[in-house]
Amino acid sequence: MTVSCSKKVLTMSLKHCLLTLACLAFALPVLAGAPEAIPADDYQKQLFADDFSADKLGKPWTLYKSSSVVKDGVLVGIEEQDGGHAAVHQLLTEPYSDVELTVDLKFEGSPSTNLTFNQHKFKGSHAGHLCRVVVSPGKVSLRDGKTGVFNNEIFKKRQAKEKLTAEEQAILKRTQADFPVKLEQHKWYTVTVRIKGDLMQAFIDGKLIGSLRSEGIAHATKDKIGLVTPKESIHYDNVKVRVP
Repeated sequence: MTVSCSKKVLTMSLKHCLLTLACLAFALPVLAGAPEAIPADDYQKQLFADDFSADKLGKPWTLYKSSSVVKDGVLVGIEEQDGGHAAVHQLLTEPYSDVELTVDLKFEGSPSTNLTFNQHKFKGSHAGHLCRVVVSPGKVSLRDGKTGVFNNEIFKKRQAKEKLTAEEQAILKRTQADFPVKLEQHKWYTVTVRIKGDLMQAFIDGKLIGSLRSEGIAHATKDKIGLVTPKESIHYDNVKVRVP
C-alpha cells in the first residue's frame, strides 16, 4: 500500500512538472520576442543641442499656438490662451530616419507632453505627423501616427465623427502601445526616445519603458521634432538630437 501511494504521488508530481515545463515552453517565444533596448552607441552624430542658456529661443526653433518663455535656463511650455491647440515648440533639422531624442522635463501643471517626429510639408498624413511618444504622470504611449491616428482617411473620419471600419479600428489598435508609469509633479526626469527602422522605444532616466514596432515609424525623411505642451505647463531642458 505504501509503495502504491508513493508511485501515485510520483506520477502526479511528474505530471505537474511536465505541465509546468510545457507552460514555460509556450511562454518562451513571447519573452524572446520582446525587443532589447536599442543601444545609445548607435547614435554618434549630434544634430542639435540646446540647454536654453540664452534668454529666448533661437533658430531653428519655431513656435505654434504658444505663449512659452525661456526663464532661468529652462523652456517653460505654455499653451496660448484661446489658441485652440496645445503649444508646439518645433525644431527643423536635416532629414533623418533613425534618431535619438533626449530631453529633461518636469510636470508643472500640464497633464502630458508629446514628443513628436514629423516631416515638414509631408502630405501623406495629417500635418506631416509620423510618430510620437506621449508622456503623462501615469502612462507613456508610443504611437505610429502615419499609419494610424493621423492617416489621412482615418483622421478625416474621426474629425467628422464617422464610424471606422473594423480594419481601421484594428489599425489604430496595432499602431499604439501604452505602458504604465508613476511620475511625480515638480520632479525632473530624463526622457529618451530612440528610433531604429520600424522600432521606437521610450526610456525614462535610462530605463526602457516600452517599445512599438510599426511601419510608419520607419519613414525615411523625418525632419521636424516637436515638444508639445497642452495647457500650462511643462518645463524642458537639455534637448539633444543624435543620429547614426
